[in-house]
Amino acid sequence: MGASFRIVILADSSRPSVGVNTQMLSTLLSHIKKLSPQPKFIFFAGDMVYGGAKVSEQLEDWKKLIKNYYPVTMLYPAMGSHENNEPAFSNAFSHLPNEQLQGYKRTVYSFDYEDARFIVLNSNRRGSKCSYAIDTKQRAWLKNTLDNSNKKYNFVFFHVPAFPTGHHYGESLDGSPDDRNALWSIVDHYNVTAVFVGHEHNYCRRLIDKSFTTNGLQIQNSIYQITTGGAGSSLNAHITNIKNAIVGPLGVNHYCILDINNKGVSLQAYDKENTLIDSCSIYPSKEAPASNNITDILVPMGASWKYFDKGSNLGTSWRKVHFDDSSWPSGLAELGYGDGGEATVIGYGPNVYKKYITTYFRKHFTVRDTSIYKSLILRIQRDDGAVVYLNGKEVYRTNMPSGVIKYDTLAVKALAGIDEASFEKTIIDTNLLKNGDNVIAVEIHQVCPSSSDISFNFQLIGDKS
Repeated sequence: MGASFRIVILADSSRPSVGVNTQMLSTLLSHIKKLSPQPKFIFFAGDMVYGGAKVSEQLEDWKKLIKNYYPVTMLYPAMGSHENNEPAFSNAFSHLPNEQLQGYKRTVYSFDYEDARFIVLNSNRRGSKCSYAIDTKQRAWLKNTLDNSNKKYNFVFFHVPAFPTGHHYGESLDGSPDDRNALWSIVDHYNVTAVFVGHEHNYCRRLIDKSFTTNGLQIQNSIYQITTGGAGSSLNAHITNIKNAIVGPLGVNHYCILDINNKGVSLQAYDKENTLIDSCSIYPSKEAPASNNITDILVPMGASWKYFDKGSNLGTSWRKVHFDDSSWPSGLAELGYGDGGEATVIGYGPNVYKKYITTYFRKHFTVRDTSIYKSLILRIQRDDGAVVYLNGKEVYRTNMPSGVIKYDTLAVKALAGIDEASFEKTIIDTNLLKNGDNVIAVEIHQVCPSSSDISFNFQLIGDKS
């Protein structure tokens, strides 16, 4: 394989009435334009525009926006559910291969670059249950395309997810389960490197593995389905089924980067503020990680946390790895109350003027090899004060007094505005990290019993640099 190269993946920039969310798509493209190295290709997993009677006109407007940043010939889109017009799509993207699968115009195609094959499918056809499907003809073509591939990496792109998490649950490929299972059997048989989809307007990295095996689907490999539907459509992070969701679903505008070389494939995802929201090796090899993959997200923002909001004194045992938190409820961050930005609203007791001072949070995460990390990057959103423990030992405190922290210890000062909404960042040592199961425990403290709100969100990054 030759030199390393980079691709970028986005999806879902549509907006009702106007066709395209030009402001958000421009913001993301501006960030992409500043990348170094620049992408060789940009993939778009569908729903570029809102569609309808003006779909052709909207696609032309979308292309004009793209041309402000990149030549359209760098773009490799999949047809989305909103385009819903194969002739209009094919006419708009005349640089795409035509009729690789007869009768599908430019909506089904593949091409090779270096040691990678890129495969784009049309999920807008209908299956046995009259729902979205990669139909029989496409599946036969996909099987042949993978069977004839001598490439190390095979990436597959289509719009509608095979395994949705919430907003379009039952309105994706799962609506025709026999067709979905037949598709994924091919993906699994050839151990595809990764599958990228849109349709659900969020970011989610989900591992489809043997635990998804059913009577109609036998799975042998572990393959990421990555939902990247955050280029401007109205966001959602609804949850119906998030089994094996490693990161997300996060309701954030974002773009994804893949760096590809002969040692592996690394993924990074950034939000509209250009903040890293995910990082991992998608195709780990026995050699060194891909050169650009210098961080791993160990605990993502917006993760699910166990929490205790009953106002009791838990002492110190709750911080430890083996503490039994099975009776605690769980919810996605941001957790809190009072400011309207919460994904999970927690309790504060029966008296609005005498709220509980302390709320406790716990999160398990797994590390395979601690030796690859040189340091840990801790980022926390807190209102008002917080103390953070890693495997039972304190590693950071913010807006809290020195000395012993008790369950009724007050935070130092009230936070408001940007202070309560922003993330503090600190670097901590890896000496407390261990191979296998680890636990982050956090206690959030109010500045006084009548405080109006609390907020908590968190991210932990393993830094290999």
